[in-house]
Amino acid sequence: MNVEDILSKTISELMDKRLDNAIEVLNQLFLQRPSLMGNDEFEAVKRDYQLMVDYMGRGLIDQQRASLYASLLQRLYRVTANLEISWRCKHVPAYIDAFKISDHLNTSHDFVRTVLESFVTDLAMLSLQQETAQKEKESELYDRHQLFINRLFNALFTSCQWTEEDYQFYSQLLTSPTVISNDQQILVSAITLSAMNQFDIYKFKTLTSIYQKTTDIHVRQRALVGWVLSVFEGMDIFPEQDSIIKELCADASVTRELLSLQIQLFYSLDTEKDNDKIQRDIMPDIMRNSNLTVGRIGIVEKEEDQLENILHQDAEDKRMEQMEEQVKKMMDMQKQGSDIYFGGFRQMKRFPFFSDVVNWFTPFYIENPALRPTLRALGDSKFLNVLVERGALCDSDKYSLAIAMEQVISQLPSNIKEMIGTDSAFGPLGSFDEKEGVANIRRAYIQDLYRFFRLYRTAQDFINPFEDNGKGDFVADIFFFIYKSFMNTGLDDMKLRLALHLYKRHQYKKLIELLSTFYSDDPRYCILMGYTNIHIGRPDSAYDFFLKALEKEPNNEWALKGQARAALDCEDYETAEHTYEQLLQLDAENKDYALNRCIALLKLGKSSEVREELFRLDYQNPDDMNVKRVF
Repeated sequence: MNVEDILSKTISELMDKRLDNAIEVLNQLFLQRPSLMGNDEFEAVKRDYQLMVDYMGRGLIDQQRASLYASLLQRLYRVTANLEISWRCKHVPAYIDAFKISDHLNTSHDFVRTVLESFVTDLAMLSLQQETAQKEKESELYDRHQLFINRLFNALFTSCQWTEEDYQFYSQLLTSPTVISNDQQILVSAITLSAMNQFDIYKFKTLTSIYQKTTDIHVRQRALVGWVLSVFEGMDIFPEQDSIIKELCADASVTRELLSLQIQLFYSLDTEKDNDKIQRDIMPDIMRNSNLTVGRIGIVEKEEDQLENILHQDAEDKRMEQMEEQVKKMMDMQKQGSDIYFGGFRQMKRFPFFSDVVNWFTPFYIENPALRPTLRALGDSKFLNVLVERGALCDSDKYSLAIAMEQVISQLPSNIKEMIGTDSAFGPLGSFDEKEGVANIRRAYIQDLYRFFRLYRTAQDFINPFEDNGKGDFVADIFFFIYKSFMNTGLDDMKLRLALHLYKRHQYKKLIELLSTFYSDDPRYCILMGYTNIHIGRPDSAYDFFLKALEKEPNNEWALKGQARAALDCEDYETAEHTYEQLLQLDAENKDYALNRCIALLKLGKSSEVREELFRLDYQNPDDMNVKRVF
């Protein structure tokens, strides 16, 4: 086996709690390369394990044997995980780049704290300087700080397994008011990226601690997404992970937030499909009815057609109505959770700015050194200020738009130049609903993550939560509601709500997976089980579930519809006829109920009882082909 296979096999054996096998596999690597990091700890694990085996061989009873064995599994995992990171930094392009950028940065706790806190102090001291010197000093400060943050981000991303001291330090640092929010957000993303790609219990604990303790809404949402995406299934050798999750899910406000996050992650999976719909069904009409066109000298207004205005005086109003209708469709998609901007900005991720990983996770701020050329090109325009305050875009899209604006500003018509510096620059699509502030902040961050994993030049080197690219030994899936780690926790109280959401969107595969992870006494649980059984072609099994629901709510129309449908599928026409009769008592004007009752009666050979009803249905619905077919 090569090095990669040895490390992968060792971790697999550890996950299965076969310590002796794991030692045997990893020993092959240390025999070949005794100078590798972790050799001393590996030898210590071997000795301790052998002592334990010797005690067992003598028949001695050791009350601490189970905890010792668990400790040895964890110690050997850390050795193996550190070797894995070291190997990636030499052989995997994304890690090679990150390791090179970090450039052996001093990551001692005192040094990191001093640099981050000194930046805040230095910025505050700028106000004491003269205006000319102040601007120059400010640029110098931001340049130096950006370089440090870039190196620190990459150092954390490629860091080995953390210790209790690391956990305590970063949990405090990233919730401290003495460090600016932007830095905290960036470093939370660095820890997330590291923990997602190599399980680290202390990084996981750090993210959960930040989530619980920070008062900064942006940092909190990044930490939430971070710890959820850092959960590794099958990590039984670190039971603390599940204990932390259980404790978190005991808080109803946390489980509500997890439900919202899960739904948003599902929407992110539809990004490409939504983009295709926009490009196919919406954008052509918007462009056709717009008064702008792209010419050789840039974006120009179309010349007014005088003859058209004379012959069709209402044509302009109709064009505006059609364009507003298409914009409204996009607004509705956005409100429902769709990522409507991905298609428009995906080509703008080729700017050199996005060659650095850190820039995909950097909050948008005007002082960013990368935006200085844009500021010079825009002059007095307040476009960037509007982008900060009102733009309903994720941060990476804001950077894309700002950098692109630098290149096209000179080609824009004067009235457009004036407009982009006002609050109406982004139109109806350009602002958040304040009541949904938290959800929008989280959605924008998920969009940043999606763009990174979809468009970054070496994204294939990472475990991708949005698509299983086979890069990890563990499950990488955004459907965390079905994880074993979340079963039998307070999150079960939210699973029925998610199940109803999935049913409404006809996502039966996910619905079936979810329903198998919990049970609820709520009749809707049985109804959903009934409908999923019908969907997979087992209407006979659906009967029992609908009957259970109807025992509690005899007039539940949803359950009755399911029972009637299952009866038709099972050719139990007596039950079908009786059930549709009940449904008609609840909704006498429902055409489908009446028609299906007629079908059941016909199957029972009672054509004389349905003739009059079919005449009525045909008279009231002359164009309904289903009625005509039954007639």
